[in-house]
Amino acid sequence: APFFVASHAPRAQPHSQLEAMKLQKRLAAEIKKCGRGRIWLDPNESNEISMANSRFNIRKLIKDGLIIRKAVKMHSRSRVRKNLEAKRKGRHTGIGKRRGTKEAR
Repeated sequence: APFFVASHAPRAQPHSQLEAMKLQKRLAAEIKKCGRGRIWLDPNESNEISMANSRFNIRKLIKDGLIIRKAVKMHSRSRVRKNLEAKRKGRHTGIGKRRGTKEAR
């Protein structure tokens, strides 16, 4: 008789709403041409979003505003400018800040 061992039990329902919407997030990221982190799924409409299982349905949800591409987070240089201003005054340039030999500086 053939010997068969099931390696895994079949997966039950996803144990969290976030895991249920993993596919939707991936599809939306591909459609909107951005990463998964930039995609916002409306938490109030999680049931409707989790029902969408095709690109066509995801496009419809995007059009309805249930799935949104978030804006790029700002990467401010204000701290860098402040530090450079202090360096022009001679701050932050002590022996402990130096790397390399005297000749290298």
